[in-house]
Amino acid sequence: MRKLFTLLFVVISLGATAQSSKLLYFWSFDAASGAQTDLFTPDFTIGGASLSLAGASVVTGNYPTTDTINQQVTPKGATNYMKIATPYSAFIWTLPTTGYKNIVVEYAEFASSKGSKTNTISYSLDGGKTWDSTGMVLTHVDNGTAAATTTLTGVGTYNLTNTTGTPMDKIVLDFSNIKGANDNPLFEIQTNYVETGGGNDRYHNLSVNGDPITLAVSLQSFNGSIVNNTAKLNWTSVNEINAKQFVVEASTDRKNFSTVGSVTAKNTKGLNSYSFETAAAATTTYYRLKMVDKNGAFSYSAIVVLNTAVSSKKLTVFPNPAVNNITLSHAQALAGASIKIVNAAGKTVSVSNLQTGASQTTVDVSKLKKGSYIVTIENNGEKAVSQFVK
Repeated sequence: MRKLFTLLFVVISLGATAQSSKLLYFWSFDAASGAQTDLFTPDFTIGGASLSLAGASVVTGNYPTTDTINQQVTPKGATNYMKIATPYSAFIWTLPTTGYKNIVVEYAEFASSKGSKTNTISYSLDGGKTWDSTGMVLTHVDNGTAAATTTLTGVGTYNLTNTTGTPMDKIVLDFSNIKGANDNPLFEIQTNYVETGGGNDRYHNLSVNGDPITLAVSLQSFNGSIVNNTAKLNWTSVNEINAKQFVVEASTDRKNFSTVGSVTAKNTKGLNSYSFETAAAATTTYYRLKMVDKNGAFSYSAIVVLNTAVSSKKLTVFPNPAVNNITLSHAQALAGASIKIVNAAGKTVSVSNLQTGASQTTVDVSKLKKGSYIVTIENNGEKAVSQFVK
């Protein structure tokens, strides 16, 4: 009986460990159109990820396959893979890891007879300014001439012998040992190829997983508005334990952030409210919070976007579809102006007040379920209505 109990405990423990990892992004490359825009559109995303090619490589899709290696999202239709053909250039994956650690990337790949056989993976912690392979653990399951042979490398280079794709090779990139890859909105990966003359490399089922980070600060909301050329940021948190401060950072390109101020954490249980003001820039500005614990650990918030140049004559909503926040551009708010969000069933899911004088307001929608929503602003007896999808 004791042995059975021990076995059950181990199984339950392993199961709990396996479930802690969360899918952050996934591309099946199954797009029937075969167009690069469709192929590079993720099947699943928590927001902010993108794929790009540094040069003029040809990207085509709609090549049928029965391969299901690393299939983490059910195909919407036919199962296909994608070709990246010569002339090769760097294949770059922008993968924000905000709020997550122990990042693992997996995908299926094989090369044509004349495709690149030697591929090198590197990563960037600063949005592509510098690249490295140190500390990354690469696992290559080779299903080519030496079927199911597994190789490990810490330098990021693997050699493909598989030219049939039945099944494709599996590549695993483990960044668990790289602290800089954790909770990093600027995290990127790139593949560089060795040109062999007229061939192509073929990709299927690219996934990114990570473990949620638990910090001393649990951010509940982060909103912003522009009032009389002043950017006003507001946020709430709960159950702060050993929290140190909130550092407010700003950027004009979403990559290079600088500190514009900080607010000391109240470090108390329950709901805590904060605010911060700074002069609004004349161009689009991206704001985020760096939430710092007393032990030096930190995490970044979602990004709030504000732009004084955006027209406020009518109600507009962006981004649409939304992920964590929506930014509303509207007529200047008078005292008592309010925002109401209603779901497709007609149920009011959010009501909040506008700051008097504001012409742009950011609303946290991270807790809303996926679906269509109608947003209404009531301002001095006038109503403005728009809609968005999450």
